[in-house]
Amino acid sequence: MNSPQSRPPSCQDERDPGALPVSDALALVLDRAGAVVGTQKVSLRSALGRVLAQPLISPVDVPAHRNSAMDGFALSGADLPETGAAQLSVLGTAYAGIPFRGVVGAGKCVRIMTGAKMPEGTDTVVIQEKAEQTDERIRITADNRKGQNVREAGEDIAAGDTVLEQGTRIGPAQLGLLASLGVAEVSVKRRPRVAFFSSGDELRSPGEPLEEGEIYDSNRYTLY
Repeated sequence: MNSPQSRPPSCQDERDPGALPVSDALALVLDRAGAVVGTQKVSLRSALGRVLAQPLISPVDVPAHRNSAMDGFALSGADLPETGAAQLSVLGTAYAGIPFRGVVGAGKCVRIMTGAKMPEGTDTVVIQEKAEQTDERIRITADNRKGQNVREAGEDIAAGDTVLEQGTRIGPAQLGLLASLGVAEVSVKRRPRVAFFSSGDELRSPGEPLEEGEIYDSNRYTLY
């Protein structure tokens, strides 16, 4: 048996001292690589994982209108009792997407659902747990304050605000944000074009017959 010192080198032991180290090869590639400068517009559903080519400015207010943050009764803060209790007449109901069209005057209120637009003449919502309803009237007490349980238009995002900076990678949260603003298309950076190849006189594509000394090209499919 040969000793380790006298054993001929194997493919596992040999190293080409003139070979380019991987770190140097990578540095050469990066030094010669240019930035991707092209842009394109894509639909929102195609934007996942893409990079914004320009800042995204909100075209709308979020919320779009003053709305109720809770289920309850919309009324004027002027009708809240300072002490004791007060009774108000219920004029109708405001639903999310189906607003109450009338004007709510003094001593009146409207049943309102979360997200529904605040009716004209109202600025306060008394949650349903704090109102006693009998037929078409409610009774409320002094433990409420003007303006409570109401979300103002533009409270989260105002029209004209920059919501995403240029260079932001679009993930699921960003997609949801863009959808909430009604954005259907976004300008994104063009993706890099990637090419790969394999070479060798011994290589043949799968499906071709092999001649003596030839092998099938597997690296190309692994890279792909």
